[in-house]
Amino acid sequence: MRILIIGGTGNISREITRQAAQAGHEVYLFNRGQRKDADTSMAKGVIYGDRRVPGELKEKLRNLEFDAVIDMISFNAVDARTTLEAVDGRTGHIIFTSSCAVYDVPPRSIPIFEDTATLRTDNTFPYGFEKANMERFLKSRPTQAKITIIRPSLTFGVGCSNIGILRQNANIARRITDGKPLLMMGDGTNPWTFTFSPDLAKAYVMSLNNPAVYGKTFHITSGFVNIWDDLYTTVGEILGKSPRIIHAPSEMLNAIDSALFGHLQLEKKYFGIFDCSNFRTSVPAWQPEYDLMKGMEMICRWWKDNDYPFDESKDRLETLICEGIEAAQSNIKSRL
Repeated sequence: MRILIIGGTGNISREITRQAAQAGHEVYLFNRGQRKDADTSMAKGVIYGDRRVPGELKEKLRNLEFDAVIDMISFNAVDARTTLEAVDGRTGHIIFTSSCAVYDVPPRSIPIFEDTATLRTDNTFPYGFEKANMERFLKSRPTQAKITIIRPSLTFGVGCSNIGILRQNANIARRITDGKPLLMMGDGTNPWTFTFSPDLAKAYVMSLNNPAVYGKTFHITSGFVNIWDDLYTTVGEILGKSPRIIHAPSEMLNAIDSALFGHLQLEKKYFGIFDCSNFRTSVPAWQPEYDLMKGMEMICRWWKDNDYPFDESKDRLETLICEGIEAAQSNIKSRL
């Protein structure tokens, strides 16, 4: 098949590109070409442009046809409209990437189901709110192409920058190796399903021009349930050294730096267990392979190959907060 990926160089989309090309598809990418770490070698071609410039996506894709289109970077209803105006009528299937962040919180069922959870109607968490608006727009507009909406949850992979509660990434491994404490929200026991990009990408590729997914919305997560502390202890197991974890309320962290910790307060302080039975029923051949250990082994190899890229400012902040919490605990104990 001839496939277009709008995006194509991010954590998830670069893996979709790789797997789709290996499956024999001709993969074309549309993006701005601004990522320095982008590897487009598996793509048949790259179309450079900025979808946010009015009319540019439509103009760049003029007279081009594709069997299927994957839109990885529609973040709101305007973006989705832009994609439809550019490709609807010249492709048979469009997969839009939404997010499990579209739901109101706190969740009202365990696990969370696609069809019963309520979509956000306020902009307290703009990312989730705008993704919810994108979905509402897509479900209200008739299209010639078949539409599928995929809602990933927190997904890690080679090239990602979203690991850890400070999104400190390789700092996690460096701090464990150096014997420095790691900061964790709450008491670290909040259940979550960590997903890895090879599993999620496989689901996208298996969905391409698949009638079983037309007109449907799916969660796609690994299904392996962990608690948040497991993220750090698993890296410690891989490195052969147990981490020292300091816990702090997400409200306190948000008050320290809302830009850095707001994602905890708005989304991750709640459990993240999403039912995936709808997708498993529709595409029964799909099975996740990456549990937390296998996934973090992949990530740690990538960090090591890149000499553990280090963020000094986040390292200083993490140390300062951990030391402050330990000092406060010691001070209170001394006064009892």
